[in-house]
Amino acid sequence: MSYLEDVFGEGGAFARAFPGYERREPQVRLAMAVDAAIANGGHLLAEGPCGTGKAFAYSVPAAYHARHSGRRVVIATANIALQEQLVVKDLPALQRALPWPFTFALLKGRNNYACWDRYYEAQARAELGELFGEEEACRRIVEWIKETKTGDVSELDFVPAPAVWSRFSIGAEDCKGQDCSSYGDCFSVRARRLAAEADIVVCNYHLLFAHLQVKSLTGQDIVLPEHDVLICDEGHRMAEVARDFLGYQVSFHVVRRVASALGDLRQKELAGKLREAGEAFFRRLADHARSPAYRVRLRRPGEVDAGPLPALLGSAESLLEAAALAAEDDPDRRATLRRAARQARQGRERIGDALELEDGNAVCFIELDDRGHARLCSKPIDVSGRLREELFGATRTVVVTSATLSTDSNFEFVRRELGLPEDADEVIVESPFDFPSQALLAIPEGLPEPNDPGFPKAAGEVIHSVVEALDGRTLGLFTSYRVLNAVAQYIAGNGRRVLKQGDMPRNRLVEAFKAQPGTVLLGTESFWTGIDVPGDALQAVVIDRLPFPTPDDPLMDAICERNPRWFADVSVPRAIIALKQGFGRLIRSRADRGAVVILDRRLADKSYGRRFLRSLPPALRTRDLGNIRLFLDEPQAAAEEASS
Repeated sequence: MSYLEDVFGEGGAFARAFPGYERREPQVRLAMAVDAAIANGGHLLAEGPCGTGKAFAYSVPAAYHARHSGRRVVIATANIALQEQLVVKDLPALQRALPWPFTFALLKGRNNYACWDRYYEAQARAELGELFGEEEACRRIVEWIKETKTGDVSELDFVPAPAVWSRFSIGAEDCKGQDCSSYGDCFSVRARRLAAEADIVVCNYHLLFAHLQVKSLTGQDIVLPEHDVLICDEGHRMAEVARDFLGYQVSFHVVRRVASALGDLRQKELAGKLREAGEAFFRRLADHARSPAYRVRLRRPGEVDAGPLPALLGSAESLLEAAALAAEDDPDRRATLRRAARQARQGRERIGDALELEDGNAVCFIELDDRGHARLCSKPIDVSGRLREELFGATRTVVVTSATLSTDSNFEFVRRELGLPEDADEVIVESPFDFPSQALLAIPEGLPEPNDPGFPKAAGEVIHSVVEALDGRTLGLFTSYRVLNAVAQYIAGNGRRVLKQGDMPRNRLVEAFKAQPGTVLLGTESFWTGIDVPGDALQAVVIDRLPFPTPDDPLMDAICERNPRWFADVSVPRAIIALKQGFGRLIRSRADRGAVVILDRRLADKSYGRRFLRSLPPALRTRDLGNIRLFLDEPQAAAEEASS
């Protein structure tokens, strides 16, 4: 372990490479725990609060053991932003700073890369010309494809609309694989070859779970290269992403693709019947979802009649498989037909499974998109068994880390959710921030319950007073658009700029908030995480209510039915982790100071409120909003007032 001292210690590699570097004991402690897990071949749960420097804490031992022990490391994250921070900023900085060499590669899901076959197919079908209003975007992508070396969509200097990018990319389920005529030039295959040679591979959770699924079926490392160590950052999102990935959705798009393949075979009668049956089925789904008979999820077998659709998909599958066998001299056509046959089979099986509720560990439900079109959805309720077997049981070392993993100062909830073995080690490192002097937690008195009709107006009044006291500089985090919009309308005016979710893309909203002092920013769920505004631009975070899972969430509805202790076992821990994420938007550096204002009286009035308070950072607490200005101007006086 002496190498860690050579890196993090006084006069070490970091001190030489980074001007102004100061050793952070929580970071070193976390690095030591990760080093021990990799060296000993064990699993680790590790919470490192904001400011710990988690990325360097796990990447240094990862790079060391990859180079010196030959143990390839995969780092998985919940979102592309953190992946790109690792590969653009953190890992290149470590390459320059560390006294030993190592290599790394970024690997994304197949649909993040341009697909030559999809591009040629779209051109042949004249699909590129169908996107009226998007011709310029298509032209720019076409020019870029001719020059790019990686085919990675993030290289583009604009974000193409999903309908545009779908003309140039393809998902894993639709890929022709080695039968594709463009396989030799495939950008995705090229990225996998680079990853196979790297010491550290960075990916997201969806790719990780795709790897686990393929490996469980084939026994081979196909999606990701073989690895000994897996580091899962943003580990509080793992179970949620696993449920999404291991579930499925069936929409009319599947029927349309299969019917199109039948049309290419001149099976126009069957194609027509398939489209007609598909339209009727998804219309029945939409009608049922809007009816009083449907509550959150499907509850009994046969609740919606599939009609002739499954049988027609079965006929289509047989025809397409037979056509694929007959096309043995044309590998590319054979692959296209097999892909369509696979889509027909999956559609038939999934519709049957979902409507008949075949899987007791699955929740099945209907989603309506913005245009009212229905999707039939399913996701597993409990993923712990699969993760215990296919992830923790099959990998030498798994490190699960996040700034917000624990509830009530323990890992009981996340252990249960993820299926960690009992012998997995744990570490919670202390925050590098001095919360009693940097942060004030205010729980105002006199507010109505969040479900009270008068709550939005009362919330608007409180937020208005905070905004006026701090001259803006406030981030409002909400659990519903209804309250957000009511508050935005209440505090607008007086020459103050109020930005709210939906006005522009999130990153542009955050940059505008930083750039113009005195601004107010209001957002819902996606703004509770990933917002980083150090300095005076942000002095208050106002949270409208405790972020319990919504009662109309199909998964929570199924959990409530199965577990009589659902509130204490699941709902409260999830809300605690989400609240910790929201609280974490305030203090981003040792120089930051400010207040978190929570407008939910249940935090102080209900017995379960103590569980939330025990899980939050040790900030000063007050019920008097007047102490916020006092805290910022005279921290010692505010501390005495809060303690009295």
